[in-house]
Amino acid sequence: MLTVSTTRFGDILIEEDRVIHFPEGLLGFPDQKAFIIQQHKPGSFFYWLQSINLPYLAFVIINPFLGEKDYLKELPPSDQLYFNGIEDGHTLALALVTIKPESVPPLTMNLVGPVIINLENRIGRQVVLSTTRFSCRHPLVLAQ
Repeated sequence: MLTVSTTRFGDILIEEDRVIHFPEGLLGFPDQKAFIIQQHKPGSFFYWLQSINLPYLAFVIINPFLGEKDYLKELPPSDQLYFNGIEDGHTLALALVTIKPESVPPLTMNLVGPVIINLENRIGRQVVLSTTRFSCRHPLVLAQ
């Protein structure tokens, strides 16, 4: 068991096999290489990608397939090779969410820089989709 200190959830005790390793870090955070996924609250579409080393470093994330069913088809072949192909059930794609209540729309997700996780080996990578019809501020609309 591993204790992870967070500013949002306090100290949480997790199984070590929940840790996701990012050998290259995340964009803008190359030194942060270990994260966990923590649900925001029961029943929520939102999760947190929480650093296990910096209590204050966490990103709101969401499954981009909730609004974009063919999203991963744009993943470049080099990134598909990194994950040994994109197969149902073996790979998880997540989008970072930006919340700006004063903006229209107030919720956007970054579909240009998804976080991809191989669920078998718990290795993650943030990729940049260069030939995408999506945006880094893709409107996020959730059904009420």
